[in-house]
Amino acid sequence: MATAKRELELPDGDKPESVVKKAKVDDPVSDSSASGPRSQKQRVVLNPADCDLDFDIEDNGLKSSGLHQEGFAYCWSGARANVGINGGKYCFGCKIVSTQPVDMEDTPPDQQHVCRVGTSRGDDPVGKLGETEQSFGFGGTGKFSHGGNFLNFGEKFGVGDTIICAIDLESKPLATIGFAKNGKWLGTAKQFDAGSNGLGVVDSAVKERQCESAVFPHILLKNVVVVMQFSVEQGLIPVEGYKSWVSALDDGNSVLGPTFCNMKDCEVMMMVGLPASGKTTWAEKWVKDHPEKRYILLGTNLILEQMKVPGLLRKHNYSERFQCLMGRANAIFDVLLSRASRTPRNFIIDQTNVFKSARKRKLRLFVNFRKIAVVVFPKPEDLKIRSVKRFKEMGKEVPADAVNNMLANYVLPVNKDTPGSDELFDQRRGSAAFG
Repeated sequence: MATAKRELELPDGDKPESVVKKAKVDDPVSDSSASGPRSQKQRVVLNPADCDLDFDIEDNGLKSSGLHQEGFAYCWSGARANVGINGGKYCFGCKIVSTQPVDMEDTPPDQQHVCRVGTSRGDDPVGKLGETEQSFGFGGTGKFSHGGNFLNFGEKFGVGDTIICAIDLESKPLATIGFAKNGKWLGTAKQFDAGSNGLGVVDSAVKERQCESAVFPHILLKNVVVVMQFSVEQGLIPVEGYKSWVSALDDGNSVLGPTFCNMKDCEVMMMVGLPASGKTTWAEKWVKDHPEKRYILLGTNLILEQMKVPGLLRKHNYSERFQCLMGRANAIFDVLLSRASRTPRNFIIDQTNVFKSARKRKLRLFVNFRKIAVVVFPKPEDLKIRSVKRFKEMGKEVPADAVNNMLANYVLPVNKDTPGSDELFDQRRGSAAFG
């Protein structure tokens, strides 16, 4: 853990051990096809290499939940299964077995313990089920979502209920996705184009990263524990006309999801720059331009988006109410940073990181990673324009004395092999323009 813990950070004894720590680290292949007869060792489970950092997988890959202590209670946490499909008619189940105890007085009771079940293409963000054009989700509040649009569908569901998600990629001209609750068919939720002009998983050229050419079971949780069902042996009762998800392995309609990087190839990039200097813009573009790296962005602003707290507005950021929210986000960040250092993935730390002491504290955790500094330092006039624009768009303004303090203590990062350096970077990118 970070040496300087914040008061809201969870004590070590309260942090569940993630399956990520125990999972085998494979060679850094993008994805691999599972076509052909199924190996007896191949199972359909939740994928520890394709889930949020605060997501825990247990019980041989079927039982799962997200962290829920303190600020994590406000966070959605998602994961996909390790096997997707590019054809056929298959279904899987998700049983909500219990809720997790939380203290969320500022959140309506029906939004404190929620589960969303559905599918997504393998390159979609795991934390945005139903909020993108490549994903479809059915939530416990009785809403179906796609592309960020939430519509009434079916019935509400909760602890003790089993939701079956059934997807038909055989129907022409449009594929369908539907759901059942406790054996009762709720109907088709959406028809969609799964072909080359749509999702691109049926009758389409296979992409270099094969997971982009298949749809995968996907769950998004908030303070609940679920158990997945991918086969009859696991308790799945398939919807009439659909096979169990595991059958796709034998049918030749399956594609395997991503695996972990080889730890020796993992890297952590640290953004360095003042507020509104363009760090997040640079980081998001880098992630988009290098999909094969499967970077995970880490930062308090990103955590605020993941929390999506009703009633806690992101404007007037330095009000007492926002400070409470930011305190939670800071505590969450420290926990995620520690988990990231034990997870063989690639990461980008998106914070100011202008103080050398803060950089060293964070990077000490990443012993086996290649460490890269990315410096973003625009000219003063450009920084002022960016700051004004951010305030107009987000209502977010960093006090002048805070910025002046950063400037007074700003130390440019240097490589560890530079004479006299006590930093941990293997490489530095970017340039400094002081005007």
